[in-house]
Amino acid sequence: LVYPAAKILAIPAIPLTASAGYLFGLFPGTAVVLLSASIAASVSFLTGRYLLRSVVEEMLEDNPRFAAMDRAIGREGFKLMLLLRLSPIFPFALSNYLYGVTSVGFWPYFWGTMIGFTPGTLAYVYTGEFGKTLTVDAASGSPWYVYAGGLALGAGVIKILADVSTRAIEEMEGVEEAVEKTSFNSRTKQ
Repeated sequence: LVYPAAKILAIPAIPLTASAGYLFGLFPGTAVVLLSASIAASVSFLTGRYLLRSVVEEMLEDNPRFAAMDRAIGREGFKLMLLLRLSPIFPFALSNYLYGVTSVGFWPYFWGTMIGFTPGTLAYVYTGEFGKTLTVDAASGSPWYVYAGGLALGAGVIKILADVSTRAIEEMEGVEEAVEKTSFNSRTKQ
């Protein structure tokens, strides 16, 4: 209950995520965090959808560029959510509300969020397990350098995923801008 509340209120939950690794281990800790994060993400998304969406729809009437972005988000929901979650462009907690006011459907948002959130969650939970190994289980676990190597490998994979995702998002923005310019130019010639 603490983790979802922290995320809903936009309080950083990284210490809680690492604590899950310390308390439960890598895979059970990851499962606990993903369950908690899914609750928080869903509540925040639905709050944005049902309490703030009408305000955004009024804004869309006056801003064709934002309307075009909203249509793109609705069209590419799952893919865009997955890429945005893999790329650390927006803070997790606040972006849940933002995505709620867009036209992305709940299920594409939910699954894109959960799958995209998994690699980072694994890494943070692993730091908690690594910390426990260094402090409590130092004599009974694997040597510290095995865990350090795993942490370095995991950080490298996450960095690559984030870079690829960021590039894909930038390419999508470029394509959307080109389509928008073409559409604008064709309207002005008429």
